[in-house]
Amino acid sequence: MTAVENAFRWARIQAVRHMAACDQTGLRWSETTITELVTAHTSRAVTVVPFTQRAEALSGADWVWWWVDGADAYGMLVQAKRVTVARSRWNFDFGYRARGAARSQRELPRSTAAALGLLPVYALYLGTGDYRRWERCSDVHRSGRCLHCVKRAVSLMPALLADELFVSDAASTYGWSVALEDLWTRPTASAPLIPALKKQLVPELSDFLQNRQDGTRAVARSMIDRVLSARSGQFSAVSTSVASEHYGNHDQLGPVFGDVPDDTGHWGLRYFEHTLNPLRHTPPGYVLEITTGDFNEDRLASNMPGNVAGIVVVRVPQHE
Repeated sequence: MTAVENAFRWARIQAVRHMAACDQTGLRWSETTITELVTAHTSRAVTVVPFTQRAEALSGADWVWWWVDGADAYGMLVQAKRVTVARSRWNFDFGYRARGAARSQRELPRSTAAALGLLPVYALYLGTGDYRRWERCSDVHRSGRCLHCVKRAVSLMPALLADELFVSDAASTYGWSVALEDLWTRPTASAPLIPALKKQLVPELSDFLQNRQDGTRAVARSMIDRVLSARSGQFSAVSTSVASEHYGNHDQLGPVFGDVPDDTGHWGLRYFEHTLNPLRHTPPGYVLEITTGDFNEDRLASNMPGNVAGIVVVRVPQHE
């Protein structure tokens, strides 16, 4: 196990311990506290840059996460959401709007992510296995203290899939999210593509979606696979457009995939672009500054929208 993998495992253990302690004493654990635990305990192996001047003013704010390796980088804007379980009903309150707020918690991170060229993602805090009544996590679920269930305490889900009508129980939540610790695990199968979409893939994108990926590309596959799984359950027709024309494919600063299908599904946006454009050949300059240690926190914060509480840069483990 690499230092990064061990750090994420330890962060989850500490988060679950806090959740369990709160449950035992009748306290309600908060999204902000779990976010602090996760970032604090991963910081032993990743780079965490908190914007300290904003810390007290922001509750449950968004964090920029960049996943990098020697070849690519993938950027996310992550917002925390805890689950409330009542019998078999799971609720995340994705559309929450604070009193007097002009926009809901759903709208602000999406606009911020678009401005920064990131994928909007929810960090789902699912509580302990006991809190979730050890609902089946997958086909490999084991009764008792199932490791896959335990890992699920902290999971990530593309914000595109955040719909209370569909993400409302264990099966839908587990199906459209991935445990944080498993985010860079090599996919064991090809992405769940509708046959009509396969005809629209340029060779590079086809290879990415139908073969095992490693490092940062495995992280991107974790996200696009969940979106494609949701798309496969929709009945809307697939767009007949073969590919979007994006110029500058030679630009090593741009997205890895320049030509992607135009299909929009029920979402009304080009979900291939939305999910894969944050996969880039080279991370933005501020990420390079952070990785070299040559950065100024105040300058970084001044260049970020006000709802961003900090930046995390993860050197994704790669397998031989």
